[in-house]
Amino acid sequence: MRLYLLMALLSLAPGEVEVRAGESLDQVAERTLGNRDRASELKALNKLQGDTLVPGTKLKLPGADRERAQMALESARNSVAQADPKSPQHEEALAKLKEAESLFHNERYAEAAQTADDAWKRLAERPAQPTRLSVVVNDRGDTVVKAVSGRVSVEGGGTTRVIEDGASVQVEKGQAPRLVLGVPHPTQPGDKQRLSVKPDKSGLQPVRISWQAVQGAESYEVELVPAQGERRVMPASQPQLQVPLAAGTYRWSVRALARDSRSEASAEQGFEVAEPPAKRLPVKVKSSKWK
Repeated sequence: MRLYLLMALLSLAPGEVEVRAGESLDQVAERTLGNRDRASELKALNKLQGDTLVPGTKLKLPGADRERAQMALESARNSVAQADPKSPQHEEALAKLKEAESLFHNERYAEAAQTADDAWKRLAERPAQPTRLSVVVNDRGDTVVKAVSGRVSVEGGGTTRVIEDGASVQVEKGQAPRLVLGVPHPTQPGDKQRLSVKPDKSGLQPVRISWQAVQGAESYEVELVPAQGERRVMPASQPQLQVPLAAGTYRWSVRALARDSRSEASAEQGFEVAEPPAKRLPVKVKSSKWK
């Protein structure tokens, strides 16, 4: 029996699963992907005509392209949600986002990621604005320049830096302009929010932590402190993270990072991760002939 199982596993290519006897598509999705609702993804990916499966059939599983597409969609959703709904770019970006969602649900992950990226890029393509700036000189003689609107070129130490959309740079005497990053604003989970997280094959499903993007930020750094356990510092290239967490309470904050700058930490927020309550099975009481 063990030899048979070993041979069966060796016959599977990476990213494949074999259907077991009596197993439905929903059950395969739950066993391999941790969620019965993802049966439609398996159906589309494997071009299945129905839900009936033949034991021994080999099915493809979603790979790394799915995760990349999912992150691109999250970024596009955040960008569209934060954009001005009255702007002409908003409608175009929303249409692209809907197209990306449709591609994703049809298992066309690479196209979905590309279309989602196109959605937020359209929001970044804004018409030229008149240039307005503010200049403040502190007691040490350092100059802080802020782009109120339009693009502003700032020179210092033989280096030119272009800023826009409310970004600021600080210029110290004889030094190159240094970007002043804004403080990220946490969006999810909400402060003191209690999250009911479903279990999956590796534990509990990951918790999504997100914040508003900061102008000029190249990456972010999230600090997560559990009530019991060690503090964790996690890098992020996008304004979000998917973090596997055990049940318990947590506090977190986030900083924006650039090549030559590091923002202040955001206001610290707390949340709780809890498993959903177990389903109570009905109790059957057998009648007795005793009187």
